[in-house]
Amino acid sequence: MPIANKLLLTIAEAQVLTGLSREFLRDAINKGELKAKVIGKGWRVKRSDLQEYVDKL
Repeated sequence: MPIANKLLLTIAEAQVLTGLSREFLRDAINKGELKAKVIGKGWRVKRSDLQEYVDKL
């Protein structure tokens, strides 16, 4: 499925969509600025939460 159609994104997919670094996104998650959950072995970010975070930058 193309990234554009996904509701839940991996950190790598969020990185591709936003152009932000993996470290920047992880730091935002750790600070509680970007909502994310561990599903399986990796973090997942809702597309809407990612958009809201990017809009605040």
